[in-house]
Amino acid sequence: MKLSVVVLCRDNPAQLRETLASVPRAVAGRSVQLEVLVVDGSLGRECERLVEHLALGSGGPPVRWCRLPPRGVYDAMNHALDMVRGDWLAFMNAGDVYEDDGLALLCAHAEQLLATNGREGAVAVFGQAWVDPPPGTTPPWLTPDPAMVHLNRWLRSMVPCHQAFLFSIDFARCHPYPVAGAPLADREVMRRAVRLAGPSCYLPRPVCRFRLGGLSSRNGWKRWFSPWPGLLPRLMRRRASWWARCC
Repeated sequence: MKLSVVVLCRDNPAQLRETLASVPRAVAGRSVQLEVLVVDGSLGRECERLVEHLALGSGGPPVRWCRLPPRGVYDAMNHALDMVRGDWLAFMNAGDVYEDDGLALLCAHAEQLLATNGREGAVAVFGQAWVDPPPGTTPPWLTPDPAMVHLNRWLRSMVPCHQAFLFSIDFARCHPYPVAGAPLADREVMRRAVRLAGPSCYLPRPVCRFRLGGLSSRNGWKRWFSPWPGLLPRLMRRRASWWARCC
């Protein structure tokens, strides 16, 4: 399998380093041709210097870098679609990380789905994500919650974590993110992928950690809660648990 992981960053080199370090561990020795593309919307050069340093001496997967004007995450993701070389594609925000073996689990599930559904039906797979709130607010939680039984019913009110997805490159290029629909432009793309692939695309195993307060939380509706850092995590956790029990 050829896999491309696109990492989006903006003036957060420490978080970028942590995200990039998680990628090789997530593959865990699986036979994957892996490339990493960093799409940088930074005003400074710290993230660029970090990628240059890693490319010189890390011994890990190839890491490429490109700079874009900071026009939002969805514009950056669409730009990356024409640059990646893999057959499967994952997106990560700098600051979010993969679980050990997380990508290996998703790759194995994608290959199984491809064997079962064929190329037209194997458009995406996704797993569970740990949602990590800021320290001292509320405990982490899984999404989808393990209590969820009926995926289609769950999707009426919830969406998976985008970082927990692998998309086939053919699907991704045919369904770019509607930039005008920000900040929730990824929701319809995820729902469309799950509708095409069917419930079997879901892998009930944790594959990544999404950190509230990171890059994605600087954009869109989440920033409205910044004066009350503990309120949003508590509301999200309670809603996720309640809706999963309803499904």
